Amino acid sequence: MSRFDFTFQQDSEDNTGGGDSLPTRLKEHDQWLVTQDKKPVAPSEGWQKSVNQLAFTEAQDKVKQLGGTVGFCFTEGGPFAGFDLDDVKVDSEFSKEARTIVQRLDSYTEVSSSGTGLHVIAEGDHSDDRKHRGDLSEVGHLEVYDESRYFVLTGDVYDGLTSVESKPTVVREVQDDYLPERQKFTFTGQQKPVSKQESDGSKTDATPKQVRRTIEEYGKCSHTDVDHTRILRWWRGQNGMKTSASEADMAFIEQLYFWCQGDQQLIDECFRASARMRSKWDEVHYSNGDTYGERHIRIACRRGDEEFDGRYVQ
Repeated sequence: MSRFDFTFQQDSEDNTGGGDSLPTRLKEHDQWLVTQDKKPVAPSEGWQKSVNQLAFTEAQDKVKQLGGTVGFCFTEGGPFAGFDLDDVKVDSEFSKEARTIVQRLDSYTEVSSSGTGLHVIAEGDHSDDRKHRGDLSEVGHLEVYDESRYFVLTGDVYDGLTSVESKPTVVREVQDDYLPERQKFTFTGQQKPVSKQESDGSKTDATPKQVRRTIEEYGKCSHTDVDHTRILRWWRGQNGMKTSASEADMAFIEQLYFWCQGDQQLIDECFRASARMRSKWDEVHYSNGDTYGERHIRIACRRGDEEFDGRYVQ
């Protein structure tokens, strides 16, 4: 198991970013924040919401006041997608596979602050039918986001790629080639697929009871940083202070994404097994016919990246 707090994603940062070399198209959007020690400080909370994000000039002023580095936020409904190629250097050179991806995207590219990765930002969206992360065949891995994440930008332009280009078709094709496919799941209440192996190619055959027991057991381990009390509180139907039922639902489902290994069927089953389950879950709330439950699970799957890779407690 890797990490449990996946509220945000960022790279390490030891510089203030090259403002002059950052694309004008990005500067025109009020989607900025300031980070220190890998964490957002302006704003320090609620940075995922567009209303809390900063204009570029405001972010620069905050950097002068507070120190740190500017970061660019990817937001729901925003025009940009970010490609994070991590650990893609071999013998001081970027891998051929990484360079091929960069050439195909042909949009703003910079060397990450670690020096071993590349950021690419292009106009386009993350594909809902693809996971956010995929291992590359040579070295490293690729992650793609279009919301609820940010890149700490260095301005260290790679290969002269200085401008953000509109590449929706190429953005999708690259994801199809390098990111694993998400399970295909049609919500049918409590009815299970004939075989989960057939429906999504995974081996996730855990039950809600096993998921809950696993969370409880991992929470007892002193060497993990699992905050099992929160997810179990949500499981019991509690909302928490200053949290609405809908907000607690979303937080619970985002945690279930991790513990259910991104298996939408199992997430649905766990929610139904919890004290949060109510008739609203199966009510149509959206013009495209989505129920409240369907929409919340799909949002969690778009945002989720890390998945539990341990064994479920029997």
